[in-house]
Amino acid sequence: MPNTPGPMKPEPKRTFADGPALEPADALQKWLDAQVDAAGKPKRVRLPVVVMQREHGLERTGFVGSEKGLALQLDDSSMGVSLADHFHRVCKDATRCVLLLDGTVQKGSLRILWIQGVKGEAPTKAQVEVP
Repeated sequence: MPNTPGPMKPEPKRTFADGPALEPADALQKWLDAQVDAAGKPKRVRLPVVVMQREHGLERTGFVGSEKGLALQLDDSSMGVSLADHFHRVCKDATRCVLLLDGTVQKGSLRILWIQGVKGEAPTKAQVEVP
């Protein structure tokens, strides 16, 4: 069929370098704002984000590291599968869950490109993709 998507391809192996600690939030925000390439395009970052389930769906604001961390609007419009579906797959019936989110940050919004669950302790540093 012409408009039928093919099988999903696995995410390519990516390399990330450690950035700053997740707190204080203002220092993390400054670092995130500086993560652009020579053309001004945002670089891909990886952040542990607290995502919360509310009575009528996911909260669209996530917090980096903890509920006291940097607040970011969560934009899953680039994803083929919604953040809510990933949340329920990874976090089951929890109302609060830490997810590792890869994406780009601009103007207080994280455009999510990849989602994974946290195995073990959540990272305490932001990361940026390196070539």
